[in-house]
Amino acid sequence: MITELRGTARGQIPARLIDMSVGGALLQLSVPLEIGAIHDFALQIDGHTVWVQGEVKRCEPAASGPGHQLAVEFIGIDPGDQRLLQGYLTRSRRP
Repeated sequence: MITELRGTARGQIPARLIDMSVGGALLQLSVPLEIGAIHDFALQIDGHTVWVQGEVKRCEPAASGPGHQLAVEFIGIDPGDQRLLQGYLTRSRRP
């Protein structure tokens, strides 16, 4: 008797950052992600890799160009990485 096995695979998918706040990000990816799914995202900030865990809140075809636009809410981030992210956002929003 053969039993059907199911699982998931992890992979790296390049993304273009459209907008970001301390609470989440708007991304453009070549593939759709399921709404409600939780993924790990690596952000390159000031020469550091900041890992955040985020929940996909919205996924729709991109308005400009190929791919899909995703709204991601950050639900997990190391406190040190959060300070790095906050500092980056503060510096980038100065007039």
